[in-house]
Amino acid sequence: MTNEQSAWPDEHISLEAALRWVASACACEINTPEILQTKQWGVTARFGSVVLKASFTPLFPQVTAVHTLLERIVPKGGPRLIASEMVDGQLWTLFEYIQGATAEEVGTLGALEATARELARVQAAVAKLDLTGLPVFDVHRVPGVLLEDDLSDQPVELVQWLRDAQPSLQLDAEALVDIPLSIDHPDVNPSNAIILNEGRAILLDWEEAIVSCPLFSLDRLLDDAHKLSAVETVVDVYLDTLRAGGLEQVERAMRLVPLKLAHEFRA
Repeated sequence: MTNEQSAWPDEHISLEAALRWVASACACEINTPEILQTKQWGVTARFGSVVLKASFTPLFPQVTAVHTLLERIVPKGGPRLIASEMVDGQLWTLFEYIQGATAEEVGTLGALEATARELARVQAAVAKLDLTGLPVFDVHRVPGVLLEDDLSDQPVELVQWLRDAQPSLQLDAEALVDIPLSIDHPDVNPSNAIILNEGRAILLDWEEAIVSCPLFSLDRLLDDAHKLSAVETVVDVYLDTLRAGGLEQVERAMRLVPLKLAHEFRA
């Protein structure tokens, strides 16, 4: 991952307080952290065998429920969640550190295929579980969800295009209703997949996951597949593992997902 800044963000979170919290959660001594990522929303840092994510605002309150589901499937679907706590209005979460190269670092088509296969495996397994308690984004809402917002900050032509496109977009949504609901990971990309020694991938950053059409999760992964001229291959691997939907439904989902992501960004 690329750091936006290398210094610990002391103006938002005390390093001393973070060290105490991590040490308490792990019941062990903790050394100076390796900062993996700092962004406007928070900081991600490795403390030896664990990774702390501290969001300066409680962006992802569903993190515990998501990881409870991931730990119910075999093999588990993500890094083990060790601790999660609201600290002075900030959401602090602690995960096990997963050793290995990211799919981005491996840089091969095989790594992308492993990422797609693991995404579909997790989604197929989670679809059979009780998803109560997780936020849900009804696929029927996606075509018109932006029109529910105040779009006065957007070009008039763009808003009119969105209104005119509603009949076509609604047909896309209707074509997805038969896909079993599962968790939708909005940031599946090669930097969020660790390739294990046996070749299987494990996905990171499930905190933003919600319940929706699982096909939406292919969005960023297919951008990377396109760079390798491997979109069809990655889609085939994904659908063969998910065992739901087909190429036409993937194409329809990819037409809708920018609207969903734009709504989430504005929110």
